[in-house]
Amino acid sequence: MNNQAALQLPFSLQPLFDFVGQVTGGSANAFIILVAALKILLILGGLLQTIPFIILLERKIIGWIQDRPGPNRAGPLGILHGLLDGVKLFFKEEIMPKGVDKVLFLMAPSLVVVPAFLALCLVPVGPIIQGRNLAALANFLRLDPTMVGPGGVISQIPMAITNPNIGILYVLAITSMGVYGITLAGWSSNNKWSLLGGIRASAQMVSYEITLSLAILSVILLSGSLNLYQIIETQRGGFWNWHILAAPVAFILFVVAMFAETNRLPFDLAEAEAELTGGFHTEYSSMRFALFFLGEYVNMVIVAGMCVTLFLGGFYGPIQIETIPLTALQGGWDGLASQFSQIPSIIITLASYLLGPLVIFPAKVSFFIFLFIFARAILPRMRYDQLMSLGWKRLLPIGLINLVITAIAVAGDLAYRASLPGGLDANPHIFLATKLILGAVTLGLFLGWDALIFSPARKKQLTTEYRNLERGADHPAQALAQ
Repeated sequence: MNNQAALQLPFSLQPLFDFVGQVTGGSANAFIILVAALKILLILGGLLQTIPFIILLERKIIGWIQDRPGPNRAGPLGILHGLLDGVKLFFKEEIMPKGVDKVLFLMAPSLVVVPAFLALCLVPVGPIIQGRNLAALANFLRLDPTMVGPGGVISQIPMAITNPNIGILYVLAITSMGVYGITLAGWSSNNKWSLLGGIRASAQMVSYEITLSLAILSVILLSGSLNLYQIIETQRGGFWNWHILAAPVAFILFVVAMFAETNRLPFDLAEAEAELTGGFHTEYSSMRFALFFLGEYVNMVIVAGMCVTLFLGGFYGPIQIETIPLTALQGGWDGLASQFSQIPSIIITLASYLLGPLVIFPAKVSFFIFLFIFARAILPRMRYDQLMSLGWKRLLPIGLINLVITAIAVAGDLAYRASLPGGLDANPHIFLATKLILGAVTLGLFLGWDALIFSPARKKQLTTEYRNLERGADHPAQALAQ
């Protein structure tokens, strides 16, 4: 192919990386650093710009459900409400009560926000650029092929800020640290309501982190990898390959647990305004108060992104579009003019790279954000004893049983594929039939258990509680004790 006719920038970016590489240990390191900085700017910066609109959307949706207008004063249709809330909190006086542990009190909001942003760095928002597509991109930017290209030092560029092989473990570890900020905020505030909120958050995290991990382990068994991109790759091909069909019970457990992990209704017992006057952040004001809510909304986006990655095919759409490599761009404008029939393929190729990160993935995440908001508008807050009972007596046994059934099905499928001609090399993925049968069996057992055991027992429990309350008990928990 004639490189002179290839579609390229009028100037080369290689001198820029060579210059920066003088202080970063080489041109390849400079490229990695600058690309990471660009992804941080686009992903994290873009999320920060989106959160005020998520807050506005939440208030608008709740207002619509409750038959009231919601925010409608600040700007057209109230679109400046979230922005002005941030400005208001920024200029508000910061109050520090007497008797607080100043170091921990000031540090706690950062311990909530920083882990949230660190975890967001691993969420795959788009595909990996590699192979011939990476070569075409390097040629377009006029980079040294020994630095960026299939045979270069940098052989792939993921559309995530970082892509470790144990990405799912990293996300679990980092997100688990956020509860330390909430606990320390409650303990350091020298307020009994804040302390109770921090203790509740710790117990809630321990209770539902196990259920969350069991749901994730089912996906790891189905995909055979801890790498988030590999998990998405096993769901490629269409919605029938998504893990939600093979692990519907794990999906339900994950959704319930992610509400508890983010302290959202009906599991916001750490705040519980009616009981704890705000819980762990009661004594906070100004921007430190805002940081707790920033961390909450970032965590909502993270768990939504993880749910999409693990169960709903990530950035892939419900119908897989096989794309033409970007090498078609190397023919230049003259080549495109002479081969007009390739233009639709090139448009589809470019659209496939932009459709995932700009449309498909945000749309899926938006669905779960709407679910968070909708649940807040329609569901009452659970009692604390109900929260613990649900986590330990209901979800944990279901998660263990579902994991055992999944492991048996995956082991049987693995043994069968190993016995076929070519072995596992020719059959690297679990058969679709195994996934569908596994999903049908686990979902059938779950629905049967709910209809025959859980619902009748729950109905009987509620009847007993209300009857005992009529006899003069002060609280349903006391009624049960009697």
